[in-house]
Formats: sequence, structure tokens, C-alpha cells
Amino acid sequence: MALEFHCADVGVACKNVATAATADELIAAVAEHAKAKHSVDLNQTLIDYAVTKVRTTGG
Repeated sequence: MALEFHCADVGVACKNVATAATADELIAAVAEHAKAKHSVDLNQTLIDYAVTKVRTTGG
């Protein structure tokens, strides 16, 4: 089972879907994408909110 995060799920007009095997890996991938593509540094409040939008997949 994998974890995934969709930028669109937090109201961002972005089609990016980050996937990872663990929550720590997923948060790192989301933080990297947010910085590189949206010029946003994730603080703890944003991370906590993003975690509520994480989905599990069969992949």
C-alpha cells in the first residue's frame, strides 16, 4: 500500500500527485514540490493540514 497527496485536494490549481511508501517520504516529496513549483515553504500548520488529505492506494 502506498500513500499519495494531490495538490488539488488543498485548493491548489495543480495536477501534481506525490506518492511514497511512508508518511515521512511523502511529506518530504510534498515539501520539495511545494518549494520548487509553488514557492511555498511548508510550516508545521501546512504540513498538519496536508496530512489530513493523504490517500492510501493499492500501489
